[in-house]
Amino acid sequence: MAQTGTLIYEGQCELWQGIAGVNAADVMIETSDVSQFDTFELVNQAGAAEVLVSLDGTNFTSAPLSLTDFGATTTAPVIVTAANRLYGWRGKFKIVRVRQNGATGVTSCQLRVGRMS
Repeated sequence: MAQTGTLIYEGQCELWQGIAGVNAADVMIETSDVSQFDTFELVNQAGAAEVLVSLDGTNFTSAPLSLTDFGATTTAPVIVTAANRLYGWRGKFKIVRVRQNGATGVTSCQLRVGRMS
């Protein structure tokens, strides 16, 4: 799959704006190579999203990545986002794919990638 979404800012960090999702499993964001980054944050305004990652740029995980809900009172990981919440994760990945989970369309999906190390 080709890069999906719009790269708004590029430099020490990147901000990706996703396209609107319509159907389950629609891809809102698929980054280009982000292997130089190790910190990721995701927010969307409606619908539910999930994150798949690729280490080699070709093969993606078959199950969604566990995310930390920065708005939760517990630290239990989640694999599906809720609207208007901020989620984060750390790791070294070649490509990040954010896709819709369920029938409700995902809107205003944004992914920020950066470097903490």
